[in-house]
Formats: sequence, C-alpha cells, structure tokens
Amino acid sequence: MILMCMIPVIMSACTSLEAKIEEIRKKREQKIEEGYEKMKEMAFSGLYEFMATHIYPGGGLPSRNITGNRYYLIVDAYDVKADLPFIGTQYVPDRSGRSGVNFEGQMKDLMIEESDSRHRVLVRFSVDDESDNYLITLDISPGGDANLTISSSKRSTITYVGKVTPITPDEE
Repeated sequence: MILMCMIPVIMSACTSLEAKIEEIRKKREQKIEEGYEKMKEMAFSGLYEFMATHIYPGGGLPSRNITGNRYYLIVDAYDVKADLPFIGTQYVPDRSGRSGVNFEGQMKDLMIEESDSRHRVLVRFSVDDESDNYLITLDISPGGDANLTISSSKRSTITYVGKVTPITPDEE
C-alpha cells in the first residue's frame, strides 16, 4: 500500500530531474555555440595569441609542462611571430644558434576551416624565415583551448597545447 502511494512521488521526482538535466544540457550547448562563434570571429580577424602550456615532442619523448614561461605564437594580421621551445630531432643544424622555434615573418597560404559538428576552428598557414620554413596548424576549441602543431623542413613535427586569446592590433 505504501509502495503504491510512493510511485507517483517517485515519478514526479524523475520528471523534475529530467527537466533540470535538459535545462543544464541546453545551457551548456548554448555556451559552446557562443564560444565557437567567438573563436570563428577571432580566427577570421587574424588578431590572436597562442600561449603554450604543454609541449608534446612526439617520437616517444615525454610531454612537458611549460606553464609559467612566456612561450607564444602571435598572429597580427599577416605578421606572425613565435618563441617556443623545441624538443625533438633536428635534421639540419641551425646555424643561427637558436635552440627553439623562433621566427618572425609573413603568413602565407592561409586556410581557415570551420567544423560546425565538432565546434572547432582549424587555422593553417605557412611562414618562411631566413633559416627555415614552417607549416602551422592551430586547432581551436570553443573555450579557446588549442593545439598548435608546427612542421618544419629542418626539424621533427612538434605539438604544443595552450590557450588562444584575441589581441588588439598594433598601433602604427
């Protein structure tokens, strides 16, 4: 008898819980969609900075936390500047004496892909500098978390994990 009285209460609680879960899910989806739109806008503006927090050298080498150091890739319109550490195989010796991935140059062959199903923005471009050629791939999530992969003609491919944020244009 008591069980019969409890069934409507239990059913009502389940319906209420389902409604709350659905509300939370909708809010989360809206936040993801808003973040995705902001990242698309930022990628197309060409004004952003990637700050690295972790490095994944590949080739069986362990990842490293590089938080606390100012390792970056800055895109300012078509000007690109990077100062990132490098751990991996160097195929051709660098005569400049630099040990990291350091370059300053003009962006070439820019491609921006929007993935509405994955809510991610993929930015690809190349940069030539006096000592090397780099292929840059930046995969950005709605919250600004990103993976930066750099392929080089003289070094093994390396991936950095970090955060992308918009910047203001340089005053000239």
